[in-house]
Amino acid sequence: MSTGFSAGSQALGYLFQARYALYLILTNKEEIELAVESLDDITFFDDEKNPLELLQLKHHTNAQASLTDSSTDLWKTIRVWSTQLQEKEISLPDTLLTLVTTAEAPENSAAFFLRPVKERDSKGALHKLLQVANKSSNKYLTTSFEAFKALDHTQQQLLIDAIQIIDSSPDIVDITPKIKEKLIAVRREHRDAVCERLEGWWFAKVVKHLREDSVNFISGFEVRDKICEINDQFKPDALPIDFFDLEITEQPDISQDNRRFVAQLKEIAVHNKRIEKAISDYYKAFEQRSRWVREDLLFSGEIEQYEKRLIDEWERYMLALQDEMSDSDDNELEHQKFGKRVFKWMEQEADIRIRPQVTEPYVMRGSYHILADQKRPRVYWHPKFVERLTQLLATT
Repeated sequence: MSTGFSAGSQALGYLFQARYALYLILTNKEEIELAVESLDDITFFDDEKNPLELLQLKHHTNAQASLTDSSTDLWKTIRVWSTQLQEKEISLPDTLLTLVTTAEAPENSAAFFLRPVKERDSKGALHKLLQVANKSSNKYLTTSFEAFKALDHTQQQLLIDAIQIIDSSPDIVDITPKIKEKLIAVRREHRDAVCERLEGWWFAKVVKHLREDSVNFISGFEVRDKICEINDQFKPDALPIDFFDLEITEQPDISQDNRRFVAQLKEIAVHNKRIEKAISDYYKAFEQRSRWVREDLLFSGEIEQYEKRLIDEWERYMLALQDEMSDSDDNELEHQKFGKRVFKWMEQEADIRIRPQVTEPYVMRGSYHILADQKRPRVYWHPKFVERLTQLLATT
C-alpha cells in the first residue's frame, strides 16, 4: 500500500547506490579505492587519495523518466559539481564526473551530447545548458543555474568536458545480473549463491563505512579477496557457512521448553546457559541445512549419510563409556554423570564433519540436537531417557 508519506523511492535510491557501487568496483582495477557519500554519491580515489571519478546516481521507478535540458536531476548534479569546482574540492580535467541515471537522454539533448561515445559534443552541450540557465523561469532550479553561471567560461567548458552521462542504466533489479557477470571465477551454477552472500557482506561493509563517516575507503582488493573466500566454500570438500552470527530474537524460557532435545539436557541437569547454547546450535544447524537443501548444494542422501555417521560415533562412545561405568540401574546420579560425559564429548571433543572443510562446530552440534529431538530420539545423553520417554508416552 502506498501513502503520501511513502519513502519507498528514496530507500530504493540508497539501495541502488550501494549495489551500483559494488558493480563499479568489480569493473575497475583491483587497487582502486571507493568511498560512498564522500565527495559525491560514489567517489573513486587513486593510491594517493586523489579523486579520480565522482559519480552521481539517479534511480527512477518511472520507466518513462527523461533527462531533458531542464531536468532537475541534471541541474542539481551540475550545481554540486560547479560548487566543488569553485571551492577547489575537485581539480579539472584530472577528475571524471559521471552521472548515472535510469532515465533516458532524449536525442540531441545536452545529456545526449555528453554520452561517452565518439559523437560526443561537449561544446554543443554547454551551449544548450547556458540557454536553459539564462532563460528558464524554474524557481526550484535557480540556485543550480546561479552556481553554474558563477563559473567563468573556461571553468564552464572544463566542467562540461569532464562530465559523462550514462543514461538508461539498469535499475536496482537489473543491475544484479550485471554483477553476476563479473564473477567470472565462480562456477555458473554457484553464481546466484555467491552473489547473494557477496551482497550481504557488501551492504554490511557499506553501512560500517558510512558509520565511520567514509574515513576508511573500500578497496577492490578487499572485494576480490571476499569473492575468493566465499567461492572456496563452494568447492567439493566444503559448504558455505551462513549462520555463525545468527541470534535468537527472544531469550528462550528453558523451564517452559518441552522439546525433546531440551528435555534431554534437563534430564542430565545441564546448566541453563549450556542449554541456551544448545538451542542456538539447533537453530543454526536447522537453518544452515535448510539453506544447503534450497540451494541444491548437497549430494543425494548426504544429510542422511552424515546423520548415520553421527549416530555411529555417538554409539561407539556410549558403548565404550558403558564398559567403564557402574552396572547399577537405579543410581540416578551415576546416570546423570554418564549423560554429562557423553554430552561433553559431543560438545567439546567430537569433530565429525559433513565435509572435510566444514569446520564450524554448530553444524555438528546442532545436527546432534536435531537427532535428539526426533519423536523417537536417535541419540540421547541420559542412558534411561528413551526408556522413560516410552513409558511416559504409553501412560499418556
